[in-house]
Amino acid sequence: MSEHNNNNLPSENVAETQAAKPARPQPHNSRHSRGSFKLSRSKMNTILALCAMFISAASFYATYLQAKAAQEQVSAAEKQLKTETWPWLQFSYSNFDLDSTQATIRVDIRNSGTGPAIIHYIKYEFDGENYFDVTELMDACCNLNAYQAALDDAQEEESNINYLKKFGWYVSSAPQKILLADGDTFNIFTMPKSNFNRGLWDKIDAHKSVFKAEACYCSILKQCYTTNEKAVITEVPSCSTTPTNSINE
Repeated sequence: MSEHNNNNLPSENVAETQAAKPARPQPHNSRHSRGSFKLSRSKMNTILALCAMFISAASFYATYLQAKAAQEQVSAAEKQLKTETWPWLQFSYSNFDLDSTQATIRVDIRNSGTGPAIIHYIKYEFDGENYFDVTELMDACCNLNAYQAALDDAQEEESNINYLKKFGWYVSSAPQKILLADGDTFNIFTMPKSNFNRGLWDKIDAHKSVFKAEACYCSILKQCYTTNEKAVITEVPSCSTTPTNSINE
């Protein structure tokens, strides 16, 4: 009886062990559990178009940055060239010559800039009238022509003497369409004082504060400016005002 029971024990243990094992999961078909995802042709075309637009916008922006950088470089180069060739004209007036230690009226125009200047004209103003010749200005204010006539009469009476040295003289010039290099000075009017021209000399010197002058000139890059007796520089499109006695181009 006991032997029969012992023989049945291993079979029962095996059955219990098999029952205790977890059930193996059964494979299932993923094709049925996952939803299918498929792009239509219109959606694909839309995505491609958006990508193309994005690439085009990025390319355009890069081109814009390159063009802007190139433009800034060109602008900087132009400014540098303008600075290196910029003329600056100034009027000057003096009534005493230190070299000769003599009272002398001298009117000059000087180029204090960094490049040459092409002077197109100098315009003077006195008592509301404009003049393009300094001798016309001096005659309008101080009757210079009468002084010149007196010098001519003196020469006729005493032709064997240096009447300019004895009675006095003056030099005038009209700087129109001339090239004035940087650092150079152009003399417009000079008159030493003498006993013969004392009255005229004093009258001209007394009027120096009421004379107005304006010079129009251009650089070699055709950038034009005006300057006046107070050294006020103004950039202008061109020197369009042409005096009637100027040299034609």
